[in-house]
Amino acid sequence: MIQIKLFFSRLFRSLGCILLLLTVLAEGWLVFGVRINSDPPVVREYAIESDKIDQSVTLVMLSDLHGCDHPTLTDQIAEIDPDLILMCGDMINHQHATGEDILVTAAVVKELSDIAPVYYSYGNHELERIGLHDRRALDPIIEAGAILLEREYEDLEINGNSIRLGGIYTPNSAETAKPDASSCESFFANFTDTKAFTVLMEHRPAAVTDTILPCGFEPDLCLSGHLHGGHVILPLLGPVYGANSGFFPDYALGKYEFGKSTLIVSAGLSTERHIIPRINNPTEITKIILE
Repeated sequence: MIQIKLFFSRLFRSLGCILLLLTVLAEGWLVFGVRINSDPPVVREYAIESDKIDQSVTLVMLSDLHGCDHPTLTDQIAEIDPDLILMCGDMINHQHATGEDILVTAAVVKELSDIAPVYYSYGNHELERIGLHDRRALDPIIEAGAILLEREYEDLEINGNSIRLGGIYTPNSAETAKPDASSCESFFANFTDTKAFTVLMEHRPAAVTDTILPCGFEPDLCLSGHLHGGHVILPLLGPVYGANSGFFPDYALGKYEFGKSTLIVSAGLSTERHIIPRINNPTEITKIILE
């Protein structure tokens, strides 16, 4: 009987020590995971190979700034020395009352325009803030040097390569798509009707995976954000949550291949507080090399 009591006493002490150790490790992980949000953005690099590219082209993608300030952003991008800088939506906030977020983003654009041409496409926050056809609120950003592409594209010649760059915010449900369905379809048909390498800025990855690709349109490269990298990134399990995508979303962060198309999803630059905060999920500058 005494031996049984000793056994359980030692067992409970051991379990208590293990639980205490796990608690300390978890708290340390949480503290570190939150702290890295105050660090400069990480630079995640991806390479895309295509027989449509003869000479290397370097792109920088930025998304989901939400008017946040990053003192090192310009210097980090200057060090990359990109050929194009692509802002893929939610660079402002739809609920911001003072317009300070627009001025912050305009100041970033002004600095970045000295490094490379800056192109800008809508996210859901731009759409909710200004609507689809009223661009006046974005005037400071456009005057600072950003080229806005919404259901528009430009044919560019970069390092001897023909590149077609387009931007669109695709409605996020069949119901909201009804008035705009023909407009979107017409844009995608015209955009992909080229021998040039096609780069599409589409803020929501779900629009790419659930609408654009299933309709038979295959841009060479699609660039998205929106999900903030899943907010919390757990070891082994990856991104935890995505807006409109629920828990453990399929396409929250990284590079995904779909036949002839590649989708790259950025963790974005927002350091704002959300219902689910960023943990173990640093803000991101996305560097893409076409070769």
